[in-house]
Amino acid sequence: MAFLNDWRGKIAKAAKTVKDTSGDLYKTSKINLALGSEQESLKKIYLDIGKKVHEIYQYGGILGKFFDEKYEEIRMVEEKIENLQKQLEELKQVKICPHCMKEIEQKAAFCPHCGEGVKEVKTKETEEIKETTEIKEKQEKTSLQDQTMENHLEDREKKESTQEKPQKICPVCKTENAPEDRFCMSCGRAIF
Repeated sequence: MAFLNDWRGKIAKAAKTVKDTSGDLYKTSKINLALGSEQESLKKIYLDIGKKVHEIYQYGGILGKFFDEKYEEIRMVEEKIENLQKQLEELKQVKICPHCMKEIEQKAAFCPHCGEGVKEVKTKETEEIKETTEIKEKQEKTSLQDQTMENHLEDREKKESTQEKPQKICPVCKTENAPEDRFCMSCGRAIF
């Protein structure tokens, strides 16, 4: 009986994991569809503007109210796109590099794809996270100082042996980066 109860528990846990994962996938897909729709709206507005500019100049006219209205439409659609991108970033726990528009880790200070610096958007939430991270880093530093060098090296060897993918180590700041990264996400230097 205990064997069956154990299996039931494992099956229930697996079902919950699948349910949670599919829920996130659904939300991501829904946001991606909305984002695509807003981007198409923006393209349509740009096309309308281009046609109208051509007509106006073709017949010797001047620009006016039409462009003010279209500019306002563009601003509203761009705002919606920005909000949808932020929702997607939060859901995926990533941020978008403003230079190459690729997804990068939230903690990255530099884009591992293009090497450009990524400035953080300061919000109350990011400030709290930063403070918490600083406290944890201080605690880790204190605990590392308390350990002997031998224990530290043993822990490091164990950690390196349990990692699935080989990491690229930045020669400048010694930060671990993903194997496919071309630039360090901490200092922005090229890594090979």
